[in-house]
Amino acid sequence: MPLLFVAHRHEILGQSLATYRAVLRDGSFGEIHGAGHRADGKHVFAMINSLQADRLDPDAFDVVVVDEFHHAAAVSYDTLLQRLEPAELLGLTATPERLDGRDVTEWFDGRAAVELRLWEAIDEGFLVPFQYFGVADDTDLSTVTWRRGRYATDELSNLYSNDDRRVAKLLEALRRIVYDPDSMRALGFCVSKEHSRYMARRFSEAGLPSVALTGDDDPVERSRELDRLSRGELRCVFSVEVLGEGVDVPDVDCLLLLRPTESATLFTQQLGRGLRRAKGKSHLTVIDLIGQHRAEFRFEDRLRAIVDARRGPIRDQVDRGFPFLPAGCAVELDRKSREIVLDNLK
Repeated sequence: MPLLFVAHRHEILGQSLATYRAVLRDGSFGEIHGAGHRADGKHVFAMINSLQADRLDPDAFDVVVVDEFHHAAAVSYDTLLQRLEPAELLGLTATPERLDGRDVTEWFDGRAAVELRLWEAIDEGFLVPFQYFGVADDTDLSTVTWRRGRYATDELSNLYSNDDRRVAKLLEALRRIVYDPDSMRALGFCVSKEHSRYMARRFSEAGLPSVALTGDDDPVERSRELDRLSRGELRCVFSVEVLGEGVDVPDVDCLLLLRPTESATLFTQQLGRGLRRAKGKSHLTVIDLIGQHRAEFRFEDRLRAIVDARRGPIRDQVDRGFPFLPAGCAVELDRKSREIVLDNLK
């Protein structure tokens, strides 16, 4: 049965091909198509942009697997799926709720064959528990321009890329929360390239060797630096844009959320970078810097990623101290951040 596996990042293809070979116990199974490689076999792992110019027969593949299926509404994916007529179509995604509200299950008669939410995956032991700490950073975001449903990136960058006091508060929180910051393997999510480079410089100056990775860096260089993080040669990798889908560093045990993100999709993707199980890893520590937000910002959307809304209104669960979290998980908000979140939910 010919197989086509489609993704939008080369890193995803390599990881997926390795998984198929391991499960099937066949080291020669499949070929990568794209990024300079052209596959001629019947089991193909291809980047979506490498297929756009190919004239594929509608019935060329019996099975088509599309990773990160929430991208299916994009023109490139839609065109490919309209053209192919496989016997079996499988879509995989950890974030089925798209930012634009489009329903990705339209390709599957409006249903999901299997659904495993974040909290369920933790309860089942597929992911490690998380310990989430909300830390008020005393940053006033009320005057930052709100544009097209989000804060203006350039204004946020200017605000965060020169705030030594905010960095000092983060470093203090790290020393208080993380058992041994000198052995942590952390990812830091920033708002801009300038912000990520600023954070890497300040952490390195504080004795925590760190680097910044952005879309300007070659994929090989990004992979090399992430390997250094995994080996423990770096304490943190700060990034914008490139630590989302396709990044697989199971050894990451700490996440630093340094930008306001209300989207449940983006928040879930960020958490997912640190929840993979690894030898000697008992849990994931998440430190979220929380500022004083504009009225338009909504905490409820992002909290849906870690709170089971079936157990009652999110506001009530926050007010009661998150009583229904998976085993081993905890959410702790300091006094000021708790006030900010509850006021926002109200």
